[in-house]
Amino acid sequence: MRLKLVVAALAASAYSAIGLVRHWHFGSSAYDLGIFDQMVWHLSRFEAPASSIHGLSNMFGDHFSPIWMLLAPLYWLRPSPDTLIVAQGVIVAASIPLVWLFLERRLPKTEAALLAIAYALFWGLQRGVQFDVHELMFAPVLIAWMLLAIDRGTGGLKPAGYVWPALLLCLVKEDQIPLVAAAAALAAWRSTSRARVTSAVVAVLALVWFVAVVKVIIPSLSDHGSYSVGSAFSQIAAHPLTSIPTIINPTKLNTLLLWLLPFVFLPLRSSYALLLVPLALERFLSASPNHWGTSFHYSLPVAPIVAMAAGDGLAKLRSVGLRSVGLKSVGLKSVGLGIAGLCLLLSAFLPGRQPVWKLFSPAFYEAVPFASIADRALAMIPDEASVAAQSAIVPHIRHRERMYILGGASQGNRSPDVVIAAPELVSSWPLADGAAVRAEVDRYLTQGYIRRFDEGGWVVLSK
Repeated sequence: MRLKLVVAALAASAYSAIGLVRHWHFGSSAYDLGIFDQMVWHLSRFEAPASSIHGLSNMFGDHFSPIWMLLAPLYWLRPSPDTLIVAQGVIVAASIPLVWLFLERRLPKTEAALLAIAYALFWGLQRGVQFDVHELMFAPVLIAWMLLAIDRGTGGLKPAGYVWPALLLCLVKEDQIPLVAAAAALAAWRSTSRARVTSAVVAVLALVWFVAVVKVIIPSLSDHGSYSVGSAFSQIAAHPLTSIPTIINPTKLNTLLLWLLPFVFLPLRSSYALLLVPLALERFLSASPNHWGTSFHYSLPVAPIVAMAAGDGLAKLRSVGLRSVGLKSVGLKSVGLGIAGLCLLLSAFLPGRQPVWKLFSPAFYEAVPFASIADRALAMIPDEASVAAQSAIVPHIRHRERMYILGGASQGNRSPDVVIAAPELVSSWPLADGAAVRAEVDRYLTQGYIRRFDEGGWVVLSK
C-alpha cells in the first residue's frame, strides 16, 4: 500500500503544480475558477452559493452540485483559489490507489502497477486538473470507489457496498446520476438473488432522482425557474431516431478514440466499458461543441472507467485469448507486461502536449514579467468595491459580493466602482482582442471614471 500512496502523493503534487502555476501566470479564468471560488467563499460564510460573475443568485440552480459544501470548511483556514486548486489535485489523485486495488484483484502486481501509473498519466485527468477547478474533481475517486465496491460485491463481500459512493456521486452533478443508474444495473447483472434486487432498486431510484433533480430541484433554485442547461437525454427521448446519428462527427470520434487508444482498446473486452455509454451520450449529444473534444475537464469521469475496464480486459485476454494460442506462463507474463507497459507509454504521450511534462522545464516556473506590476494594480482595489475585470484577472481579486467580467453578460448595464484591465497582457475573452478591451476601458473613461493606475500595460479606473 505504501507504493500506492507514494504514487498518489506524487500525482497530487503534480496535479496541484499544473493548476497553481497556470493560475499564477494569469492563465486561469473567471469561467470557472473565479465562479467557483466566489461560490465556495459564500458557502463558507453560510450564505447561498451565489456568483455575481455568472450572474446567478444560486449556482445550484445551474448545476446541482451540493458536494461543493465539503470544501467550504477549507475556506475557514485559507480562503483562496489556490486552496481549491490544491484540493482538486489531492481529490483526483486519491482515485489512484482505488483503481490500483481494482487492478490487483485480477492482474499480477507489476502489470497492475503499470496500468495504475498509466491511469495517473491519462490525458483526461491531466487536462481536467489543468483547466481551473470543477465539481467533476470528485467524480474519479467516487467512480473508482463505486466500481471497486461492485467488483468486491460480486464475490459476496458487502454486495451493496457501492451505494455510499453512488449516493455521493449523485450530489456531484446531475449528469453523473445516469452513470449511477448504469452502474447499479451492471451490479444487478453481475449479482445474484437478493443483491440483484437491491441493485435493481438502486438503479430505478437513481433514475427517479435524476428526473426530480432536473425537473423540480434545479428549476426551484434557478433564477429563471427552469433547467436552462438542458439535457442530452431529453433529446434522445424527444428525437430517438435523429439524435444518435449526430454522434458521428470527427471531433467526437476523435475523443472516443482517445478514450480507448491509451489503453490499446482493452476496455472493449470488459463489461465495465458499458458505463461509458451514458457519459458518451451526455457529452456527444450536447449542443455545445466544448463538450465534444479533449480539452477542459469533461473526461475526468471517463478516466477511472477506461483504466479499470482495461485491467479487466487485460485479465480476460490473459486467461482466454493468450492461452488459446498456446503461450506458456513465462510467455504469458512477458506479453502481459508488454501490453501494460505499452499502455503506460501511450498514456504518457497521447494526445500530445501533456501538461505533466511541463513540470520538468525550468521555464515553466518563471514568473510572468508583469507580476509585480499586477500586484500593485490589484492592491489598488478597495475591499468592498464592486469590480469589473478581464476574465483572467477575476480569480486574482480578493473576495467580494460583486465581481463581473469586463464585457461579460453578467455585468449588464451595471457601473462597478472599479475597472481593472491589462489589454495586451492577459486573455481578452469574452472580448475579441486587446483593442476591444481598450475600447471598453475608454467607454468607462467617457462616463467619468478616473484613471487611478496606468503602468506596464495595467490600468485601474474608479468613479
